[in-house]
Formats: sequence, C-alpha cells, structure tokens
Amino acid sequence: MKIVVIGGVAAGTSAAARAKRINPEAEIVIFERDSDISYSGCGLPYYISNIVEARDGVIIYTPERFEAKKGAEVKAQHSVEDILVDRKEIVVRDILRNEVKRVSYDKLLIATGASPIVPEIKGIDLDNIFPLRNVHNADRIIDYIQLNQPKKAVVIGGGYIGLELTESLLEYGIEVSVVEKAHQLLTNLDADMAEIVAEHLEAKGVELILGDGVVEFQGDKSVKRVITESGQELDCDFVILAIGVRPNTDLAKRAGIECGNTGAIKVNSKMETNIADIYAAGDCVESINLITGQPIWVPLGSTANKHGRVAGSNLCGVEDQFKGILGTAITKVCDLAVGCTGLTVREAEEKGYKVVSSVIKAGNHAGYYPGYTKINIKLVVEQDSGRILGGQIVGKDGVDKRVDVLATAIHNEMKAAELIDLDLSYAPPFSVPKDGLMIAGLVTDKKRN
Repeated sequence: MKIVVIGGVAAGTSAAARAKRINPEAEIVIFERDSDISYSGCGLPYYISNIVEARDGVIIYTPERFEAKKGAEVKAQHSVEDILVDRKEIVVRDILRNEVKRVSYDKLLIATGASPIVPEIKGIDLDNIFPLRNVHNADRIIDYIQLNQPKKAVVIGGGYIGLELTESLLEYGIEVSVVEKAHQLLTNLDADMAEIVAEHLEAKGVELILGDGVVEFQGDKSVKRVITESGQELDCDFVILAIGVRPNTDLAKRAGIECGNTGAIKVNSKMETNIADIYAAGDCVESINLITGQPIWVPLGSTANKHGRVAGSNLCGVEDQFKGILGTAITKVCDLAVGCTGLTVREAEEKGYKVVSSVIKAGNHAGYYPGYTKINIKLVVEQDSGRILGGQIVGKDGVDKRVDVLATAIHNEMKAAELIDLDLSYAPPFSVPKDGLMIAGLVTDKKRN
C-alpha cells in the first residue's frame, strides 16, 4: 500500500509516523513545500526572543532524521500542484529543480495547514512587514532585529500570536504598539477577562489601540508609519502581521473535496473527506465542538497532532475516531498565563444557551507559602442544568493545571456544583485545601436560583 501525505508539519508527520508503526511495510511519502518539516509553530515566538536559543530547538525532526527514525520518505521543497482524483495521482513540482511529475497513491492525506492572513492594504508590499507562520519567517525577523537594532514596532493583531510576539519584542527593549480591530484583545475570552491582560500589557509599556483597523502602511522602500482607520499615525521601524490565519484549502477544493461553513475541510470522525481514500487533518480541517455538536475551526498544534494520529490509524485500516474539541488553549503574556476552554458567555448566548457566570479571585497556593498570588477564574454555566459550558483563567501561576481540570470536567459534562466533589491534590506549595475552581463552581451554581 502506498500512502501519500501532503504537508509535513504537525498533522502530516504525526499521521505518517502512526501509519508506519501500524504497517511497517507500507510505502509512505510526505511532500512538503517548505525546507523544514515537523517544527513547533507554537514555539516560534520563543525562538525569536532567544528563550529557545537554537533553531534546532523548534525543529522536532529534519527530513533526514524523520526518515531515519520513522521510516517514511520525506520530499521537502516539493509543492503539490493538483490532485487527480480519478487517476489517484497527485501532480508534484520539485521547487529546486522546477520539475513536475505525477505520483500515484492508494490513500492520500491532505495536511496543508493554514497560512497567515495578509490584508490587501496600501503599502503592504513595503519592506520590513513580517508575517509569522514558519521557521523561515522567524529567521527573517531575528535577522532584521539583530542587524538593525530597531526601536519601535507595530504588531497588527491582538490574538495569541500577536501578544506572544509583543512579549518577544519587549525582551529586545523594543517599544511596541498593538493594533486590534476588535474592541478587546484575545477575542476567545470574554471582555472582562481580556481587560486583565490589557491592563498588564499597558503596565509593561505597551500601547494598545483597540477597535481600530489599519488602512495604510507608509514609507519609501521600507515601512515607516502605520495609519489606522481613526487617523492615528504610528511611527515604526517594522511591522509584525498577526491578524490570524486561514486554512489552506485551495488544493482540496480544486479536487472536489467539500469544505464546511467554517471554510475548512469537512471530515468525519475518521478524518475521511467526501472523496474515497482521501483524508484530511490539521489546521486545514474543521472539528466538532463537543459542547454544541457543531463544526468549529480552531487551528492548534495539539489538535493537529491528534488529528494526525487518528488519520494515520484509519489510513492503515485500524479504526479510530476523533470525537471533537473544546478549544482549550493557553498562552503566556509577559508575567501572565491566560487559559480558556469551552464557550465564553458571548459564544454560549449566540448558540442559544441561557447562562450564568461568575468571576472570583483565588490563591494559587497557600497564602503563607512564598510566591503566593491571586488568579482570576471565570465559569460559564448553563442556567437550567447547571452544566459547565466554559471557563477562563488568568494569573501568574497555577493557571495551566486549573484550565486542564476544567477542560476535563467539561469533557465529562460535569455540573458546576460537582466541582467541589473532585479529589484534587493539596500541599501548601501547590494549592489550597478548597481550590478556587471548587469555590467558583459553588458561587456560579448559586446564581442559577
């Protein structure tokens, strides 16, 4: 059996490795247009800030290492131009040699990922305007900073990547302005929780321009100024584009593969598309929201890896299912950890849920133990049933474990009042006898009456 994988980052390599483990005799070939495969896109801001000092630190496998350890053939710098469904062939261009050939397959996996949104704005082609999606993009940003020692940057976009890059630039002593079209940062949070992050960034000297878009980049050859919709003029040495990403679906669409209302490829729980023997996984694919049962598109490395594993199993005839996601995520913004899972109040109400919510402050561990700090916990609960629909947690310490506990509770359809029954670990350096999640559950449940 011959399995062809289009895309060699998270989902593609995960699927190839899984398939090779199940069927060592299978011929598996990965085609990747970039020179790098199997890198951590989530780690790129920390590579830029030099927290991760070596380029190899964010590259899990080179093509050569992947071939040697996992047994799949890797064709880097090869772009798949077309899928010939009737022939079960793909059209591949060797980018270095500019040679085109056809490659047959028995099973095909599309793992083409997502690409940064580059807006059609006047001046967008000026030098020193940088997107960030791959290691090459990160290299360009690092080279520019080291060679030019810039003083001022504008980051377009106030989501995860934009804020992580803002922190990276602050590490260099660069003055940063963040421009965000929405009226808050981090639109996957409710506004009250996002405000905590905004206040923290402003205390760090970051200029926040919210509810304002960009209409023009100005400069002779390189960007020198950003003009916003409200008429603000922001002088700068360079710009980071972090507006978001869109799924790479053009190749799939040309082959007749169905996409969902999210714009990403539609698959079933086995990662199968609407065309026989063609699967899809990763950031180009939508998932099912475990709460609403509806399709959502949340491009995260954790989801892509799980997509890949399920696809790899099914490619080799071992049935596996990907049940869905909650959109659980966490990021570091300077001294804060910011985590969320499930639905926000806004999202829940848009889906027709009647909800109650509460925000409490709780200690990360015993107050008498060094390093004590408060964390902010928000719960979103369905009023009639008491079922937990979502939560957001912001603080300096202890956020990650509580977000994961909350995600587990939501996954198992627990009610807010049941959080008090959880047998969570306790010792003064790590927690308190009655954890903040338990208190939040009790407080929110009382609001139902």
